[in-house]
Amino acid sequence: MAAVFTCSAVLAETVYVHDKLYVPLRSGKTNEYKILHKGIRSGTAMERLEEDPQTGYSRVRMGDGLEGWIQTQYLVTSPIAADLLDQMTLRMNQLTAEHSANLTKLADLTAQQTALIKNNQALEKSNQALALEVQHIKELAADVLDIQRQNQALTAERETLLVLVDELQQTHATLEDRSDQDWFLRGAGTVLLSLLLGFFFARRIYHRRVSSGWV
Repeated sequence: MAAVFTCSAVLAETVYVHDKLYVPLRSGKTNEYKILHKGIRSGTAMERLEEDPQTGYSRVRMGDGLEGWIQTQYLVTSPIAADLLDQMTLRMNQLTAEHSANLTKLADLTAQQTALIKNNQALEKSNQALALEVQHIKELAADVLDIQRQNQALTAERETLLVLVDELQQTHATLEDRSDQDWFLRGAGTVLLSLLLGFFFARRIYHRRVSSGWV
């Protein structure tokens, strides 16, 4: 009975069945006690509630709550190599899947980046074309303004010329009127002079005839 009280209690300590074994879980500390679980697979995690160094058994609690005694020699405080390998293999597979997903995502991002670069290049060309078009429009606008100013100047010059033409026409009409008057006066003077000369010569001829006794 003294051996029973020499058991050391270990609370909430996780232990594992080592190697690839199937260890029975018993209701007591010897092989004579009833088997509660026929074979616990190696690597199974459980809690060690207490340990009896003299009997070489430890009381454990399984994940489903079942408690019993198992030989301490089959317990280790770290996962077994097989489980570690499985865990590492699983983790490696997860990392490989994540790596593949990242590569796919990287390829998509690279394609998007390439598309964005091409789009930016196209936009730059479009901006350059628009800048040239705007410059051309500005030049055309400047030309239009120059043409408008030239048209205004030509219009003002045309109006001035029209006024000058009107004045010239009026002057010409006035000169024609004066010319007609001068020709009339000249003609009247000529006729009058002809009459006077005719009258003068007629008188002279008359006086000569009178003097000679022709009449």
